Amino acid sequence: MNGVGLTKLDAAWAVKVNVADDADRPDLPEVVDGVPVLVHGVGRITPRAG
Repeated sequence: MNGVGLTKLDAAWAVKVNVADDADRPDLPEVVDGVPVLVHGVGRITPRAG
């Protein structure tokens, strides 16, 4: 997992889970207490020189 946060989904909020690869999806529920959970492959996160 690369990160967890919040995102807008239509007019409501959802939990967003970023993973390195869509094939590496953790086994997560689609909804928790009525809040949607979105999982998205974003690639490997690496530091960059600023």
